[in-house]
Formats: sequence, structure tokens, C-alpha cells
Amino acid sequence: MRNIQYIFTILLTSTCFSQTTVKFIDSKTGNPIYNFYSNIYKNGNTFQDCGASNKQGYKKIKILNIDSVATYHLSVSRLRYKPIWQKIDLTKLDTLIIKIEDNPYYISETNNLLTQECNEYSFIDYYPREPRNLDDLPENISKKVCTYLKNRVGLKNYYDYNLIGGQIIEIGEYLKRHPDSNQKTAYYLCFAYRNIKSGISMYSSKIELDEDGNILNDISFPKTKNVNKKIKLISLSKITKKEIRRGVFKKDTTKISMEYLADENILVWKFENETYSKNNNFKVENSFYNAHTGKFLKNETSNGFWIQ
Repeated sequence: MRNIQYIFTILLTSTCFSQTTVKFIDSKTGNPIYNFYSNIYKNGNTFQDCGASNKQGYKKIKILNIDSVATYHLSVSRLRYKPIWQKIDLTKLDTLIIKIEDNPYYISETNNLLTQECNEYSFIDYYPREPRNLDDLPENISKKVCTYLKNRVGLKNYYDYNLIGGQIIEIGEYLKRHPDSNQKTAYYLCFAYRNIKSGISMYSSKIELDEDGNILNDISFPKTKNVNKKIKLISLSKITKKEIRRGVFKKDTTKISMEYLADENILVWKFENETYSKNNNFKVENSFYNAHTGKFLKNETSNGFWIQ
């Protein structure tokens, strides 16, 4: 019996192709994809393995102490690709072929379009699932989120929003691992607002909800006074021209972003310039414009020291 177990172990860990090996190919061309990263999860929330594919598109999965009763999934969640959550069967002696498709929603970042995604939170010894559309959420949560958005941003703006990412926390499971935690948020949902005419590919912000779908943290977008009125924005190109006339815009180094000012209930265009001196000092200069009227609001300057 011990010999049989030994032979089976050799089969799983040897260089022969099994589902301990994955091959990534381009769905359009069929060509292998080199240096493509993916993650492996156990039972949907425990990190097991990551790494990149070789020049032939192959990636060797390396999982220590395989649990025969656990489920393992391969995950691809980068926004530029369609999401993948593929179950892996480590007992099959074949190679798992994964076809990678471009995400039609994704637009590569350019100087003329704002692309601003959400940051993710890191959790100790816990790796949340990442939703990429409303179907990845429980039906009751999805309905509550849609209702909230329609009321918060208005019906006309609602259809300019897409769920592009986030994190789903199983509160019970998380508290088993961290009993002293006061974690309340079960859903961190990253929604992107798109308005190509105004120079916005993605302006993203998060909604936070508890297990029952109650809103814990609002989206960073103006509250509507009329649900049937579409928001008006001055385009990025027009604001950029103002910065150029002021002589502070630098084509290759100026960072452009959008922010929401809750007290004023407005969006603002922000232009950031950093300058460094030989004595390791640096200065950050920010310019702010009302994104609805184009009016210049203020400058902010801060200084700091950097260590090489």
C-alpha cells in the first residue's frame, strides 16, 4: 500500500503533464502566453500558489500538503482580462488548458482618458473572492446594491456604472481565523463610472456593505437631487488646456486623478506635480478644478524628504 501511495505521489509531483500543470493560450490566436500570472486558492479563501507561465505558456502548480477533501481553484482577476475561476482536479493526468480572453470593457490607459481603479485591502491569512459582475453576488445583495445606486447617483448615471472588482468577506470564516477582529464589512464593491466624452475611462470608488446588504460606506460620487438628470462634467481635455496655460502642466510627469468632495458634493479634477532636488528634498504641488463648472478651486503644496 505504501508503494502505491509513493507511486501516486510521484505522478502528481513529476514533470509529466497533469492538472498540476496549466497552459495559458490566447483565445484569438491559440498562441501560448508567456509570463502570465495566476493564483491558486484552496476552498475559495486560502492562498496556495502563484507564479508565471514559461515561454511555452506552461505553469507548474506547486501545492504542499494537498488536502484530498478540499477544493482548489485557479483564479485570474486582472481587469484587462475576462475573469477566470476554474476548479482544478489534481487527480487527473492531463494538462489544464486555460484560454485567456480580453475584457471588452477594459481600455488601456492613455493621456486623454482617466483610468482610476480601486485599491484592495490585505487580510492576514485570508484571501477574499473578487467579484467582477453583479452575478458574482448573492441575489439579495445584488438587488440592494442596484437599488442603492439608482437612488444615490440617479437613473441616468446608473447605466454609466459597472462593477469591476472588489472583495467578498465571509465574516464567520474570517472571525474563526481572527476572533479578536471587529470586521463588519462583508462586501467591498468597486464600481467604475465611465464617461468617454468627458475623458473618463474609469473613475472608480467603493461601496461597503455588511452581511445583510446595509450600506456602511457610500460611493464617492455626487448625490443626485433629480434621479432623471444626467451629471454634467467639463472634459479632461478642457481642464488640461487651462493647466497648460498656467504653465504648470508637464506632459510626461503630471499625474491626473479625480476626487469627490463630500462637503461640497462635487467631483474635482486634480493635477499633481512632484519635483525633486539634489539634497533629497521633494515638493508636491496639486491643482484642483471643479469638474462640473471647470472653475479653478485651489493650489496645495507640500514638502518632504526622501531616502535613497
